[in-house]
Amino acid sequence: MNNRMILPLQMECLMLFQSNPQSTHSLDDLAVRLGETRENLEPVIALFKKQGIIEQLQGPGDDLYRYREPEASTEFEIGP
Repeated sequence: MNNRMILPLQMECLMLFQSNPQSTHSLDDLAVRLGETRENLEPVIALFKKQGIIEQLQGPGDDLYRYREPEASTEFEIGP
């Protein structure tokens, strides 16, 4: 998959995870939902795991992936 095609797939995948952050998806489930192959999704999932966007859970048989909510800071520092 070339770089032109991977960005839209990353965005679709991210939107799917963000739309229901408590849901878990296997690679096969993501492939069906997004109309893609596992081979095309593997580098996207690997990148999201590396960036901390999703976490990998051990499921029965297949690994499951879930969105990780970004941490929000409630403290702000104001300069001198």
